Amino acid sequence: MDGLVPSLPFARIRPMTFSIHSRRTLLLAAMSFLGAAPLLAQGAAPAAARGRITGRIIDGGSGEGLTNAQVQVVGTTIGALSGVDGRYTLNAPAGTVSILVRRIGYASKTVTGIVVVANKTVEADVTVRQATVQLTTTTVTASAERGTVNEALDKQRTATGIVAAVTAEQIAKSPDGDAAQAITRVSGVTVQDGRSVFVRGLGERYTTTSLNGARLPSPEPEKRYVPLDIFPSGLLQSINTYKTFTPDRNGDFSGAEIDIQTREFPARRSFTFSSSVGANSAATGQSLVQAPREGGEWFGLAGGARQLPAQLASASAVGQLATQPQVNGAIGSLRSVYSPNLQNGLPNGSMAFSVGGQDPVFGRRIGYLASLNYSASQEVREGELEQNPVIRDGAIARNEGWTGSMSNLSTLWGGLLNLSTFVGTGSRISFNNTFTRGSDNIARQSIGETFAYSGAVAERTTLRFVARDIRSNQLRGEHEFGRQGFDWNVTNSGVKRDEPDRVDHVRVRSAANQPFVLQEEDPDAIRKTFGTLDETNWVFGANYRLRLGSESSPWV
Repeated sequence: MDGLVPSLPFARIRPMTFSIHSRRTLLLAAMSFLGAAPLLAQGAAPAAARGRITGRIIDGGSGEGLTNAQVQVVGTTIGALSGVDGRYTLNAPAGTVSILVRRIGYASKTVTGIVVVANKTVEADVTVRQATVQLTTTTVTASAERGTVNEALDKQRTATGIVAAVTAEQIAKSPDGDAAQAITRVSGVTVQDGRSVFVRGLGERYTTTSLNGARLPSPEPEKRYVPLDIFPSGLLQSINTYKTFTPDRNGDFSGAEIDIQTREFPARRSFTFSSSVGANSAATGQSLVQAPREGGEWFGLAGGARQLPAQLASASAVGQLATQPQVNGAIGSLRSVYSPNLQNGLPNGSMAFSVGGQDPVFGRRIGYLASLNYSASQEVREGELEQNPVIRDGAIARNEGWTGSMSNLSTLWGGLLNLSTFVGTGSRISFNNTFTRGSDNIARQSIGETFAYSGAVAERTTLRFVARDIRSNQLRGEHEFGRQGFDWNVTNSGVKRDEPDRVDHVRVRSAANQPFVLQEEDPDAIRKTFGTLDETNWVFGANYRLRLGSESSPWV
């Protein structure tokens, strides 16, 4: 059966995607599922002297997984057919073995030198090429064929549009702590303020972001972009940047569509833990102007002291303040913090934990991955200069000029729980869950001249705490029925943004030797603001594929 003429590639029919947005909290019902059949039926070997070989059969031309490929341990009757996404599993005898891969329309391939350890799992991905003429069997000696980077390169090479990708293997070799840092390694992509992405010079409003193929809403109240610094790098499998329009992508972007893929379960059971500590010479141990802390900032929580008092939480509550003592009491219940403190800068640190693998549950093999990441960092900017121009008497003049400093205590943590199982050899069901939260506790203080106070020297102070989180729950199915393929997904995602108790105030001094004082007659001299955003999003998507022609078609 080797060396026959290949069949035609899949013809893709444009996917149908529908999105529903809601700005109210949505309680999710727990979703569960069970596989309906064992993964594969295979030849028996003594339980004490066999291990597992698992991996994928990959089309060398397109980089996609091949279903219904025959995988056999050479010299035995142990074999299996590859399932969804080209995945296969063999129970092989312990020792050094070879496997033979065959599929109609592809050249047969033998991979030798695979060392199988009893009761252990070894991963072996095999790439096969289409054959247009009769070929003899090709033997390649290798312990295994891996390649997340090679897979990304194949995807870019065979894509119909312009696609760039950063993979988990590349991220692991870099010091990148989040997706915003990792994506800067893609050509034509820049990141501003450490979070907003500019592609080919176009602003963040022209770029859309999706997680595991489903569109994400934005946690910013007046912008549409998703800040990428909220995704820890330890949760990422790849970041794909699509720069051209194709029928299988959403078409409402001008710069690019960024699709973030979370990690999948490993082929064999694994446990990882890592931690790091770093120092910033400009911040760590230095006396800095910092925002006072309430304790919850380390976990991205605002804390009860920052929240809006009940007397001011709604218009009806404010309307009940009928007397001056009631008004004074409500104002007095606000958090009495208006100025930053001088504190020593803290070191940077991070830690990550993950566990994953494939284990039988109720007689069916379940792939799983659970991961948790946390990081905290101290940032400082000294000597910031801000100039605000104004047109005066037909010429450009300086309206305001400020010089000052800013410090930020930033935290980021996130986790995922991904589950997957096969239903027979032609279907796979996955349940992916992701949650990330990031926060910034910012203090900014500057001195300068302001036209609002007739050119007097003023001191301007800002205290901000901003917390953002993104949640995604996705149920996904992939099915192969001979020459037909079908996949679907149902995704519910949500974003929240909380910015409580922001303080902005300006104080003025009349002479160099005089203290700064608050201008009580100015209503904008001191302000406290509170802001929240809560949005949910439902996405339903489906793709249908049909392989044209017959397995023996002479067309290529």
